[in-house]
Amino acid sequence: MGSFSKGSDHQLQIDRAFTYLKKHLNEKVSLNAIATESGLSPYHFIRVFHSYTGETPFTYLRRERIAFSLKELHETDSPIIDIAHKTGFETSSSFNKAFKKITTINPTEFRNMGKDLRVKFIYDLSLSQRTKEIIMNFDMNLIPEVITRNKTTVYTSTAQGGDFKVVAPQAWENFLKVLGTINEELDQSEFFGIGTMTTEGSKKVCTYKAALSLPKNPNAYIEGLTKEELPSAKYAKFLLKGPYDNLWLAFDKAFQIVTESSHEFSEGPCLENYLNDPQITPPEELLTEILIPIK
Repeated sequence: MGSFSKGSDHQLQIDRAFTYLKKHLNEKVSLNAIATESGLSPYHFIRVFHSYTGETPFTYLRRERIAFSLKELHETDSPIIDIAHKTGFETSSSFNKAFKKITTINPTEFRNMGKDLRVKFIYDLSLSQRTKEIIMNFDMNLIPEVITRNKTTVYTSTAQGGDFKVVAPQAWENFLKVLGTINEELDQSEFFGIGTMTTEGSKKVCTYKAALSLPKNPNAYIEGLTKEELPSAKYAKFLLKGPYDNLWLAFDKAFQIVTESSHEFSEGPCLENYLNDPQITPPEELLTEILIPIK
């Protein structure tokens, strides 16, 4: 593979907007502030954001706020007014009105539902319109191939946080800045996403690394990236065809399949191995190996 880019510049800009919105979920935010954070003009930002999500920025923000409140209602006994404040609503009446407009029920009715129905509500509301379209066109093999990868020297950029969909773009953004400065030959390089999830107290922490191998010069020094070893390991391999937006869904499905199989998970990181170049390959033709470590 020659050059490599993790999605387009627009994807990175939208990812920055997602990160900003999640950090300011309970605050009033302006279009100018979101657009500035993304690096786009407000007019251009609205068009790009809608093309990626199927929503306007403020429709997305309202849905995310209500989705967060569903989790709070489901997982805690906090008073409804406290949850309203945590999600950016000044009064319980304004919260109830927004909640009912999006879910067709009120917060108390949601809390009185059975557990399984509450979980389904939370899942459905977490999906944007574009994500729902992606799910309908999802293309991945459902029977994994068991493989063993040899030890590989990789050069990584690392980001850490609680949410894969926020952390991964941060790692790739820094990685791509460094990639433009590399003078090494990359025609035989592999490009990886390397992800682990750990628990610190009650919080889940995602550590994600954007990485490449340099088989032609495994002793190279690359300023801005960390040299490390991916150990030899056994994996359940799935092949995903389609846009990188499908990756989180692919991992969810892969974990479900492995859980229901006779395979046993091992402690190593999960890998994404990008098999073709998004600079020259149409999104619907992109191929990505999803590698789940097993014993």
